[in-house]
Amino acid sequence: MLDIQNLNVVFGTGRLRVDAVKNVSFHVEPGAAYGLVGESGSGKSTVLRAICGLAPITSGRVVVEGKEVTSPRSKAFYRTAQMVFQDPYASLHPRHTVDRTLSEPLAIHGEKDAEARILQALREVGLGPSFRFRYPHQLSGGQRQRIAIARALILRPKVLLLDEPTSALDASVQAEILNLLDDLRRRLGLTYILVSHDLAVVAHLCERLLVMQHGEAVEETTSAALRSGVATNDYTQSLIQASQGFTRVAPQPLQAPAA
Repeated sequence: MLDIQNLNVVFGTGRLRVDAVKNVSFHVEPGAAYGLVGESGSGKSTVLRAICGLAPITSGRVVVEGKEVTSPRSKAFYRTAQMVFQDPYASLHPRHTVDRTLSEPLAIHGEKDAEARILQALREVGLGPSFRFRYPHQLSGGQRQRIAIARALILRPKVLLLDEPTSALDASVQAEILNLLDDLRRRLGLTYILVSHDLAVVAHLCERLLVMQHGEAVEETTSAALRSGVATNDYTQSLIQASQGFTRVAPQPLQAPAA
């Protein structure tokens, strides 16, 4: 479904040059969920933005369904791939109702039966028709992210690019959104690329993942290996150890000095 070949993304020139992504390659099978993990600044979100046209591709190829993408992206590309952004507070227009947010992509692509499509999209993300004419400030964080997912799904894409879709949400809401995404992938046959710094999130949703550091791919592994703590790369091993958190050790009682 998706093939990334020697992807390079460079910002600036001369002394201001930043090599954000360096020769990254991976492929994702149809219906699979693939993760990109790494610390902040590792280039994982830049890979997603390069795929969807929000970051410049300096060199390399992005192939979706056997077709190399062009710049600027065509309408056909956005029918195939859509992106869900990290912050639901920033990704929805504050003065647009849910109805307008969901109807806009349908109008751009000349789709008919907008009302039925909007109601269907709301049902798919677990929201009723009463949400249709609400504004973003009238929604909780989890509800906003559900609307963002509905907006991405309304054109019936085959690929969803998920840029840390739960990191701005409370822990309980994170679980709801992850379960929703997992259910949608299986029901609709979607292909996911998920960016996250949370290894538990990636292990829950993805079968395979790529570990990135300083813009480079350092190791490709599986979620099963991640859960078992198996890693061939030192950096990956350090991420696994960091994700396990801290253990509180009970302090040892002080011993009285010998008489």
